[in-house]
Amino acid sequence: MQADTPELVPPWLVRSGAIGWRVLAAALMVIVLGLVAYTIPLSTTATLVSLVVACALTPTALRLRARGMSRQVSAAITFGGGAILIVGTAVLVLFVLIPDLRAVIAAVDQGLEDVRDQLAALGAPEAVSSIVDRLAGSVRASVRPDLGEVVGTAASVGTVLVLGTFLTYFLLADGDRGWAWLMRSAMPGLVGAITASARDGMFRVAWYVRRTAVLAAVDGLTVGIVLSVMGVPLAGALGAIAFAAGFVPYLGAIAGGTTVALAALALGGPLPAALVLVALVLAWIVATRLLEGTAMSRRVDVHPVIVLVAIPAGLALFGFLGLIALLPVTVFGLAVARSVIVALDLGPGGGAVGGGAEDAAVAVARPDLPVGVPVWLDRLAQWSWRGLVLAGLGWLGIGVIVRVPSVVVPAVIAVVAAATLLPLVDRLAARGWSRGLASAVSTVGTTTLVALICLLAIGMTLGPLGAVFDVAVSGAASLDLTWLRDLLLQVGSELEVDVAALFASMVGLALALLLALLMTFFFLRGGRTWWRGAMDRLPATRRAPIAEAGSRAVDVLAGYMLGTAVISAFGGITSGLIMVILGLPLALPIAVLGFFAGFIPYVGSFLSTAMAFLVAVALGTTSDIVLMGIFTVVFNIAQGNFVTPLVYGKSLSLHPAVVLMAIPVGQEVAGILGMFLVVPAAAMVAATWRLVLAAIDESGLPPAAGDPALPEGAAVPAGAAVPAGAAVPESRDQLEPGADHTLPAGT
Repeated sequence: MQADTPELVPPWLVRSGAIGWRVLAAALMVIVLGLVAYTIPLSTTATLVSLVVACALTPTALRLRARGMSRQVSAAITFGGGAILIVGTAVLVLFVLIPDLRAVIAAVDQGLEDVRDQLAALGAPEAVSSIVDRLAGSVRASVRPDLGEVVGTAASVGTVLVLGTFLTYFLLADGDRGWAWLMRSAMPGLVGAITASARDGMFRVAWYVRRTAVLAAVDGLTVGIVLSVMGVPLAGALGAIAFAAGFVPYLGAIAGGTTVALAALALGGPLPAALVLVALVLAWIVATRLLEGTAMSRRVDVHPVIVLVAIPAGLALFGFLGLIALLPVTVFGLAVARSVIVALDLGPGGGAVGGGAEDAAVAVARPDLPVGVPVWLDRLAQWSWRGLVLAGLGWLGIGVIVRVPSVVVPAVIAVVAAATLLPLVDRLAARGWSRGLASAVSTVGTTTLVALICLLAIGMTLGPLGAVFDVAVSGAASLDLTWLRDLLLQVGSELEVDVAALFASMVGLALALLLALLMTFFFLRGGRTWWRGAMDRLPATRRAPIAEAGSRAVDVLAGYMLGTAVISAFGGITSGLIMVILGLPLALPIAVLGFFAGFIPYVGSFLSTAMAFLVAVALGTTSDIVLMGIFTVVFNIAQGNFVTPLVYGKSLSLHPAVVLMAIPVGQEVAGILGMFLVVPAAAMVAATWRLVLAAIDESGLPPAAGDPALPEGAAVPAGAAVPAGAAVPESRDQLEPGADHTLPAGT
């Protein structure tokens, strides 16, 4: 028994507890990560879908790169071909399925009734008939789906597909760089093993997705051809259902075959139902035989139990797209898990590792651990409980921001405004102005200018605003878009209520704006003094990186405001200009609305361009409608997926993929306030995290008094101080230049 074992506690209980708390910490961390993913389902689903599609397309990109094409060209060609194939197939399936969806559901319902009648005629037990009745009731309920839910689901799927599409391109173009960045913190000897496992997992996912797509296409064509030959109605729609169901592992073939058979039974009788089932089985056998000897013959080495767990989990968490994507992600995770466990098992020295986890060095001995506790579990638990603490702090911070907007919103406005006006105050102070006077003039002058612009804009748009909405509603009605007409009517009524509420609650609004104004002034006047006072309280070795982090954060906020203004101006000017060119009325109010709506990323631009399009429908010619429709589609794609990420990427030094995903994440977490805050918050983190971590670790910092200087380019031992200007390796990768640390594009 160990010396620290309490009396009367048996050794088995001590060891079980030692293992138990570590397992509990790791399990809680997994639960927290799952809750985070569940909180932002659209962003998580888009990420999963893009990862799966990128893995499926990566072998093609690698072949093109092997032929001498550049990274960007090979990614663009692969992405373009894949997008045409995937989007074209999806559009074809929807075009065939949607018009006949209700008829298919009714046919399946009738098929269930026929089965029930036949079972009753054969004298089947009452329990069997009860099960069939429940299935029939569920199908009947689905014949009359809630329109709001359908529209919401379609909008969610559309958002996921748009985000996933462009994330796929960024993964194909820069995925290997992202992987290399991720591996920078790994031990040099283990990078090769983890990378090899990831590469293997990527190809497993690629061939699994391609094999699944081929077999699903075979199922869809088989159903369509057999039923068409036999003269059964709805053959195309039933083929589309079989194709879509083929992407769901195991259960998809069963559900799809059952649906097709029941519909065929109702529409054509027992013979077509039996023949289509036989044809599906024979087609699957022939297709699998033909795929043998090809790369797509490789099966997924995942236990069926894991598959059966991943299927309902993906459906419950992320809907139909999660149902399809979660299993390939699980395949990749299992392929990498073994090497990760080896990495956790090895000591800080990390022996050299060859091409796989099985070649890794022997795990380091840890005599301080209780008997039976593996090293990898202990390290995973140590990471997990600390991660839980940080997650709790993050949750607390987000909760405060969301719960007290009356305090947070003025403070955020003041911080952003102060960061934007700081260069102007510095210039005035450099010319001899006092800090207080420069801050007051900058704050009051800018506030007055913004107020005049807002009043002018309101004056130009408030009168025609009713006409804009009336014409937009008329255009929606002429297109028979009832849901869009109702949405516009609701928006218009809410705008009227907001205007009335604005005058009714003028005191509260004035207090909020006054608070933001005063905070801006005090931040500009005394912010540097407060910051220097805070820096003086830090240890000498930590002041430089924290000060630099603060400076970078201020620059990021100023760049965010500039970028947002550029994007909003681009949206407003282009919308108004195209209306002027086409000779449409209400161009000026639409342009002004487009400018202010641009401060709400994605949603605002969509609503303003949609109103411009509906104005063209109501008042323009056929050519005006066509040109305005093309402009609306192209503008929203370019604005949302190219202009916004690129402008923010230039001003905030963020990769376009990060900007693209940050905005929907912020919206899902904290609504409109989150949409405004998440991009500058992510930019500030990206600009300052290395400095903050360096200050916490006290590594890579200027030396304290008496520390010996190191020669330029010298290797730095852990925890040692470095003189200003010394070359410090940014990661352990730089200590072994010959090691293979990167993964080919797309991974």
